Amino acid sequence: MTDWDPARPGAAAPGVSVYSEAAGAAIVGRVLAGESVRRICTEPGQPHRTTVANWRRAHPEFDEALIAAHMAKRVSQRMRDRAAAAERAARPAPRRGGSASSYTPALGAAICARLENGESLTAIGRDPAMPCYGTMLKWVRRHPEFQEMYVEARDIQGDFLFDEARDVAKDATRETVPLARLQFDVIRWQSARLAPKKYLERLVAAEATAARVAARDEAQGDALGDGGPVEVVFHAVHFEAGPDRRVLCAPPRNAHEAQAWVESTGRPYESGVGPKGQIRPPMQTPEGWARADAHRRRVEAAWTRRR
Repeated sequence: MTDWDPARPGAAAPGVSVYSEAAGAAIVGRVLAGESVRRICTEPGQPHRTTVANWRRAHPEFDEALIAAHMAKRVSQRMRDRAAAAERAARPAPRRGGSASSYTPALGAAICARLENGESLTAIGRDPAMPCYGTMLKWVRRHPEFQEMYVEARDIQGDFLFDEARDVAKDATRETVPLARLQFDVIRWQSARLAPKKYLERLVAAEATAARVAARDEAQGDALGDGGPVEVVFHAVHFEAGPDRRVLCAPPRNAHEAQAWVESTGRPYESGVGPKGQIRPPMQTPEGWARADAHRRRVEAAWTRRR
C-alpha cells in the first residue's frame, strides 16, 4: 500500500503513473491551451515529469502529439505577438507636447501670464491645452508681438523667482536645510539670469559704481585740469571669512588688507579659485596701490576745491 498525499505538488494519484490514451490526451490538450508540461506535472494527481518523459519514449504516438502541441502553441503565440505589434503600430504616436498648433494673441497672452507666475516653459509645454516647447520658441521668433510679451514676461518672472527664493529660505527647517539650499541656489541663479540688471551681483555693483563715477566726474567738470574723457577702471572684489572669522577682502586693496590675509590664513593672498568655488582675482602690486591712492587723493582735493 502506497502513501499518497494529494496536497503534495507533483504527487501522482494511484494508477496515474501508468500510461493511458485518456491521460496522454489530457496532457496534450492542456499544452495546446498554452500550459507547459512542467506546470502540469506540479499539480497534485498528475504524473511526474520523469513519468511523462518515459511515456514519450514508450509511446511514439504520444510523443508526436506532444511535439505537435508544442509547435502549435508556439505558432499561436507568434500570431498573437504579431497581432499585438500591428495594433501598436496602428495607434497614433503619442504627443510630446500639447494639442495647440496655431498662434493666437489670446494663447500667447496665456503663456506669458503663466511665465510671469513662475511656471517654466517646459511645464507649460507638458500641458495638453498648450503647444509644445519647440512650438512656443518658434512663435517667439515668428511673431514680434509675442516676442515682446515673452521678453517682458521673463523679466517679471525674475522678480517672482527672487521673492520665491526668500520663501524657500524662510520655510527651511533644520532637517530640510540641504534641499532648501539647493533650491535656493537654483532659484537665485535663475532670477539673476532672467533679470541680471536687478539681481546679478557683479552687474549691480558695477552699474552702481559707474553711476557714482559719472556723477562725480560731471560735478568735477574741468577741476582736474584736462577736461577730456576720463578712463574708469573697475576692480571686482568680494569678502570672505578667514579661519579666525576675520573679514578678508579678495583681492586685497592695500597693504593693510594684504597683511590681514597673512595673519588670518598663514600665507599670502593667492589668485584663482577658493575652497567654496569663489573666484579670487589677481592682486595689484604695491605700485598699483600707490597710484590708486595718489589718484584718489587728487580727486578728493579737486572735489574739495569744487565745493
